[in-house]
Amino acid sequence: MSTVRILSEGATAVTAGRETATSLRITITLYELIAALQDVVGPEDTLVVAIVVHLLRCRRLTWSGQIAAVGMSL
Repeated sequence: MSTVRILSEGATAVTAGRETATSLRITITLYELIAALQDVVGPEDTLVVAIVVHLLRCRRLTWSGQIAAVGMSL
């Protein structure tokens, strides 16, 4: 099963008296991501695909599995 990472910005941490921005990383499978999206938006396949593609393009989602040659570039 392939895994993906979801990045969320905006969290801050205090180190040595200064605030620094940190990122939250959640590692889940692609199946788990799609199931979670379908829980929110319903079984709208085109909307779920559009959300995943958007997350990949804006680099909020990182693919860490093998990519098959399907002729699609992001």
